[in-house]
Amino acid sequence: MRVLRPRPEHEMLVTTDFSLEGVHFRRNWHPPESVGHRCLARGLSDIAAMGGLPTAMLLSLALPAELPQRWVERFARGLLTLARKYGATLAGGDTAESPHGILADIVVIGTVPPGEAVGRAGARPGDRIFVSGELGGSAAALAAMTEKRKGTLQPRDYPRHFFPNRGLSWGAHCERRAGCPP
Repeated sequence: MRVLRPRPEHEMLVTTDFSLEGVHFRRNWHPPESVGHRCLARGLSDIAAMGGLPTAMLLSLALPAELPQRWVERFARGLLTLARKYGATLAGGDTAESPHGILADIVVIGTVPPGEAVGRAGARPGDRIFVSGELGGSAAALAAMTEKRKGTLQPRDYPRHFFPNRGLSWGAHCERRAGCPP
């Protein structure tokens, strides 16, 4: 257990995401660092979209017994490198043995000034929608991996798929500036 103390005069934001082997990643396509990075990036993106800043995360992993310890270490390196960049502390979690594949559940906790959280339910006709970065990069990598029969793709050739981080701080940037630019 861990005591979390949000910043004074702030509200807490909480999001959770599952990353499932065979659905969100494949061990033969994705290096462990990429899997860890992508696992956290999804939650950080949710916090940023609400205009918040991440503070902590909880990670639960279910791993097959035959998975090498080196894979887990590399997964943790990818996750923790991104966490440090955005100020999220690993506050706890759980582990279990999985009979079929790797399952990672991450809970990301963030803060936002009172009444300033940007929720999906508040969208109205005429509101602006912002996208950070270019669309389609991850889909292009998936298409290439699906079509490629020999060898493997290099993560450096498809960074938006293997190591996404565009827009992870954009939501808080907009909030600090009292709204995104027109």
